[in-house]
Amino acid sequence: MAAGGGVVRESRGQIVAAFRSFYGSGTNNLAESRALLDGLLVCRQIGVTKIVVRVDSKLVASWFHYKCEIPWSLLQWWHKIRELARDMDLTVAHVYRELNAPADSLAVIGLSTSSDHTFFSNFPSCLIGLTRLDRMRVPYIRNG
Repeated sequence: MAAGGGVVRESRGQIVAAFRSFYGSGTNNLAESRALLDGLLVCRQIGVTKIVVRVDSKLVASWFHYKCEIPWSLLQWWHKIRELARDMDLTVAHVYRELNAPADSLAVIGLSTSSDHTFFSNFPSCLIGLTRLDRMRVPYIRNG
């Protein structure tokens, strides 16, 4: 099963919006691609056009920068990503998974609940805590 999550933050690190999505049967590459698309859609919804995206998939970052070929099974999602990206000032960069804990926590919730949800307020407490650690530059070490 595949799920994704993401967090939109302003320049000081405060949460503006967040989402979790359940994609059903699929690969990690499907989940990473769809989460990028979902994050761009949330940004468009709230009117954010200057965006720095941090993905924990080197492959997704490479696909975005045309460094390798996208599998045909994911092209439908990438056409939508490219279409949205045309109207945005968008930078996509790879980060290690430990630096993406807030988004990863939302993906885990999406997977465990088999549900989608977009937050504009009343953010999950785990997300608030992980984001606070991130703003303080305190690493979150995953156990397990």
